[in-house]
Amino acid sequence: MINIVSSIALLVISVSQLNIFEIDGVFSSAHVRSIERHIEETQYTPNDLLVIQYSSTKYSEKAVSDFEELITDKDFVKAMWVGPYSIEIDYAITSGFDILGYVPGTEIINVPFTTELEDKFCSLHTCDISEQKITIVDEEGIFNDYLVVGSIGAFLENINNSQSFSNDVKLSIKEDTFEAINFLKPSLMERFYISISEPIFTYMFFVLGFALIGLELFAIGPGIMAFIGGLLVIVSSLPFQEFGINYIGIGIFLVAYLIYLKILSRGYFSVLGVVAFGILVLSSIVMFSDYVINVNKFLLGFISIGLAFFYFVAIPTVIRSRLTTDTSAMTSYVDAEAIFIKQLDGSAVLVSIDENQIRVESDSKIKYTEGKSYKIQENDGNLTI
Repeated sequence: MINIVSSIALLVISVSQLNIFEIDGVFSSAHVRSIERHIEETQYTPNDLLVIQYSSTKYSEKAVSDFEELITDKDFVKAMWVGPYSIEIDYAITSGFDILGYVPGTEIINVPFTTELEDKFCSLHTCDISEQKITIVDEEGIFNDYLVVGSIGAFLENINNSQSFSNDVKLSIKEDTFEAINFLKPSLMERFYISISEPIFTYMFFVLGFALIGLELFAIGPGIMAFIGGLLVIVSSLPFQEFGINYIGIGIFLVAYLIYLKILSRGYFSVLGVVAFGILVLSSIVMFSDYVINVNKFLLGFISIGLAFFYFVAIPTVIRSRLTTDTSAMTSYVDAEAIFIKQLDGSAVLVSIDENQIRVESDSKIKYTEGKSYKIQENDGNLTI
């Protein structure tokens, strides 16, 4: 059953243009910039209608403040429908709109209750004044200045020719206007920013970028991995300022990163690896301790495990592959006499051949003497003495 609360409409607006802008994902400054650009390019007139379809469950305070300022001072008709699923929405996001619609079950938070708002909502819906929250009931209806409907189609249908809004405006949407509705979204780059604003993706791209840079340091190639890694670090750091990253956590992460590099240079896993992993998990928690979006700490830990796997398995595998390729090209040194210089990490030693110093593998069972000559052999693609 549809409930209707009526008022008198004094002004009739024949809508000549109808656009629906969809807001989903993490509500951020990218959405605000996109809507602002759309308004400037479209050059709305008083006979145009902009509908915002809002379904975002996460947002930044900066985006809410900028959005409220953007919408409030516009002189065309503005409507918002919160749906298609029940979400929690900040009251400030709905400010400045001429017509509002909610899907049943929507929770409105941070409501600055006044007598007018209590009369408007609390007689029909559930109000928790101490928690500053309104819960929209499951019953659909047309009420004073807002609607409760389950779809965007029902929202548009009910605001057309309706006399139920206290702003004293009656909208008349023509048939050809309905047929020419434009559904709009942010640009591709803005959607990418919205995606990486999700803290899990922010952290994953950030640490993966550094891992790829580390890979390039130990398995020198054309620089592609370093370029991709640097790009990931840059793009993942874009939301830091808007969403409030804790830079102390980044400092702790750099400590963990340097320890990982030290482990890679030694060539074997030890207690130091466990320490590095613990510091990495700690850094992720500190990094997002002040983040405006709640972060699942278990997912942060899972990503940290994946990164540790990357350091201890993937990178050494690539290093061994490249070293095998490089040393196999040095077959001219096979059977040559090499002068032992010193022992390096693990089984690696430094020798001199024709005044050239090269790194080769050695036999752990043999004790080598500095300055003594040994014959170079090839073993599974590696040069050994």
